[in-house]
Amino acid sequence: MKKYPYATSFLDRHKKRRWRFRRKGYSTHYFKAPYGTKEFEREYAACLEAEPLRVDRIKPGSVSDVIARYYDDNSFQDLKQATQLVYRGVLERFRATFGDDPIKRFDAERISRLMNAMRHKPHAAARLRKLLAQLFIIARRAKLVPQGFDPVKDTKPPKAQSEGYHRWTEEELAAFETRHPLGTKPRLAFALLLYGAQRSGDVRFMTHRSIEGGRIRLDQSKTDNAVDVPVVEPLRQALEAGPLGSVTLLENKGGEPFTPKGFYNLIKRACAQADIPHCSAHGLRKSAARRCRESGCTDDEGMAITGHKTVKEYRRYAGDASIGARADAAMSKVMANLGKKVATKSPQRVEKVSL
Repeated sequence: MKKYPYATSFLDRHKKRRWRFRRKGYSTHYFKAPYGTKEFEREYAACLEAEPLRVDRIKPGSVSDVIARYYDDNSFQDLKQATQLVYRGVLERFRATFGDDPIKRFDAERISRLMNAMRHKPHAAARLRKLLAQLFIIARRAKLVPQGFDPVKDTKPPKAQSEGYHRWTEEELAAFETRHPLGTKPRLAFALLLYGAQRSGDVRFMTHRSIEGGRIRLDQSKTDNAVDVPVVEPLRQALEAGPLGSVTLLENKGGEPFTPKGFYNLIKRACAQADIPHCSAHGLRKSAARRCRESGCTDDEGMAITGHKTVKEYRRYAGDASIGARADAAMSKVMANLGKKVATKSPQRVEKVSL
């Protein structure tokens, strides 16, 4: 018999093993204490002693009702686990405020007010709007709102004012390498991000098998895209200098893979030490894409390295450093053409007027 019958384990989006309490009719609880410890047992006992949930706690036709239906739908179930966790976070925060409200009361005017209230968080607003569109598909299918009732399409999310993470310049890359020499953990992380051109979430879980045969081979966790990138000389030097973990290439002081926050802090502290505090880990991936484009790589060649699915997204990462040169070339042609017109233009005749 299991010691904790209602406790089950799972891997979260960071590939970290976690435990949760799941019992029909009771609230799900995610344990904070390590499995088997006294603190874990106290949490487990509290779950057993908790009051059962009321069957009628979800009002039919409410926001909570539609969210619960969405969780059971294939459109949600077919998402990657990491995406499900992100979406759940957004929807549960929304449910905490509006869960008992009837879904049909969310017309275009009300959704627009929500978008306006989130102007300071444009990316979060866009994600919420995207999920609201999914909820209304479920609501229409369940006949909780009239067919054709789609208020989301008549709204717009706030416009993001920036291009996101800063794309490192060559001067900033050099500053980091000068401050953090080979043989340091920040330099190893930097090299994997820049010369591997992968996301932090994939770099944190790269193992020794990921770089066998002098190539980085992995399936990207966000998109499932397979990448097969050569280990170039600067990265090879960083890998040889280490320090390498026993399982994953990068490990924290406890010998575990870095958490997202831990990895973010590692790079941020290193950037501050190099006097480039505005730089971040994700910006290195954008710099890798920039280098591809500046080197004359085709979009397909660059996307084979970064793993982007669309040319539009790849070009957004890579930027367009040649715009100034193209403008210079265009203006030179304009001025040359004006010079030709002036040279060929015949002088006007001045007729004498006799009085």
